[in-house]
Amino acid sequence: MHFHLPKPLHGWREFAGEVGIIVLGVLIALAAEQAIETLRWHEKVERTKDLLDSELHDDALSAYGWLATGPCLDQQLNAAELAVGAGRSSGAIAATAPYSPELDVFTSDSWVNARSLEVTDHMSPEAIRTYSRLFFFPTELQNDIVELHQLAAELRPLAAGVRNVSSQEAGEYQRLIAKTRELQDRTELAQKILIILAARAQVRLSGKEMKEAVAERKALHDTCTGPPDLTLRHGD
Repeated sequence: MHFHLPKPLHGWREFAGEVGIIVLGVLIALAAEQAIETLRWHEKVERTKDLLDSELHDDALSAYGWLATGPCLDQQLNAAELAVGAGRSSGAIAATAPYSPELDVFTSDSWVNARSLEVTDHMSPEAIRTYSRLFFFPTELQNDIVELHQLAAELRPLAAGVRNVSSQEAGEYQRLIAKTRELQDRTELAQKILIILAARAQVRLSGKEMKEAVAERKALHDTCTGPPDLTLRHGD
């Protein structure tokens, strides 16, 4: 039997050629791997954006529905304010309709997940700025809604009327009503800005959705509910 040994390399040129082929193969493999990884992250970013837009849409719809009941809340606070004002001199506060803000849910889970899973590291700076700004509002609104409900609980005794109230006690109710009104105004402003900025980011509510949201609230609150004015006035 005859064995054929591999031919030895002859000279630096041939050696360099062999090494070059190996290096080129490694570079091609690395480039292919990098391209696959880039494509994978691109797909993940696009899926994440869909989730972000979907959650923003739900938040904007909640905001629109909440704003539709804004006039009802104004009426409740106005009635309470008048009753307390009269009770400060008479010593008795007449019963008024309870202050009843909606317990709407505002979430930012998809944005929190995108950041924790480092998906945002692969987004454009513009996209990061846009989503970061947008999701500031649901986070704030979640806290504001909870605080409004706590204030509503403190105002609840007015629904049954208060007898033998002192001037000081009536003053405390007046300060509580003023605090509630200020927080409600701030909440409504944040909701308007959320809807407007979301629309600018191509996350828009359809006419059908807005109409259905108003109809749903009107079934609960009757005539005081209506399509909200989303105009930002000077000083807002």
